[in-house]
Amino acid sequence: MGAGRENKMIDRLIGTLRAAPFLALALLLAPPLSAAAPGVSADAVVFGQTVSISGPARSAGLLFQSGLLAALAERNALGGVGGRVLKLISLDDGYEPARAAANAKRFAAENDVLALIGGTGTPTTKRAAPVLRNAGIPLVGVLSGADFLRDARRYPNLVHLRASYSQEVRALVDHIVHDHGKKRFGIIYQDDAFGRSILKSYRAALAGHKLRVLAKASFSRNTHAVHAGLFVLQKADLDVLMIGGTSAASAEIINLANDLGYDYIMTILSIAQPKSLGRKLDAPGRKILMSDVLPDANDTSRKIVRSYQRAMRARADKKRNRSVQPAFSQLSLEGYILGRFVIAVLERTGKEVTRERFLQQALASGVMLIDDWAVEFKPGTNFGSKYVRMTESRELRRFHERRGRP
Repeated sequence: MGAGRENKMIDRLIGTLRAAPFLALALLLAPPLSAAAPGVSADAVVFGQTVSISGPARSAGLLFQSGLLAALAERNALGGVGGRVLKLISLDDGYEPARAAANAKRFAAENDVLALIGGTGTPTTKRAAPVLRNAGIPLVGVLSGADFLRDARRYPNLVHLRASYSQEVRALVDHIVHDHGKKRFGIIYQDDAFGRSILKSYRAALAGHKLRVLAKASFSRNTHAVHAGLFVLQKADLDVLMIGGTSAASAEIINLANDLGYDYIMTILSIAQPKSLGRKLDAPGRKILMSDVLPDANDTSRKIVRSYQRAMRARADKKRNRSVQPAFSQLSLEGYILGRFVIAVLERTGKEVTRERFLQQALASGVMLIDDWAVEFKPGTNFGSKYVRMTESRELRRFHERRGRP
């Protein structure tokens, strides 16, 4: 071999050695060709959940979760989505904000879920949402209508499937004023982010009729100590009392008001749930007006309700134990619709599932039909439904039939 050729080979070798550290660094920084998103593998997609499965909101959390699990089980029986089964890791927060925040931090640290789905409550979501936002984790379908959570700029990772509290409150106030002619309004509410959100919406709705809140009282979260608040309201000579609380607190207020002889029309938001509330009332024959954000869970004229009931029965038959709630409820229907929505979003996302693509498809504008239930996100928003309906108690209907409506 000639000296010139040897020198060229030595130069190439030296050049390669000099470049080696930079080549190695480039390989370390380059993303893998088929990087798996957190919570996504070849055969599964894993979701997380922080939910109230203990404490005063236990019943709501379990019912909501049962519908969600029924939807996932229904799809898994058909092979999942894109050949991946759907799994759910649920952590209990007891309806306590600090525990919800701790659960969110756990999911962010472990980085083992694609998204969180199906949380319960405004105060818990208020603490968990910023943690998940900072970690880039989507949060879909929480049981909260709080308007501040519908600020898409502040919470770009949140996806809401139910109408807001302001929409529910406005519908309740409009109904009372137009259909019943009442003008003296008061409120008793849970003293936290949930209750204060309702109070703000209530004031705005009444202002639209040139009315105001004549009396207000509050009570602490996770307590039934509502007596003092009701005594404060007594002096205001109210026609209507808005209750901003869970079903347990709402029932306590209604029962106590009945014992004290107060004859208010009670207005209650969907979060209290009519069946759960009814079981807790000492005297069910009260003048109650409730709002709801879904069709009736027993209205089998709706295709979505028939699908939901079929899935709930299938899961109950498979479990065959008392931990499954066989009774149909608004909360389990809401959980089922959430599960169906998540499945539809995964289908739209395609084979390459990432958090960014999942969130983009969840918030995509246009109508998504889940059987005959429509979800529609307008550009720049994070909520997909404005549906609200009213339900009057039998006693309220009879009361106005006897006296005549205005």
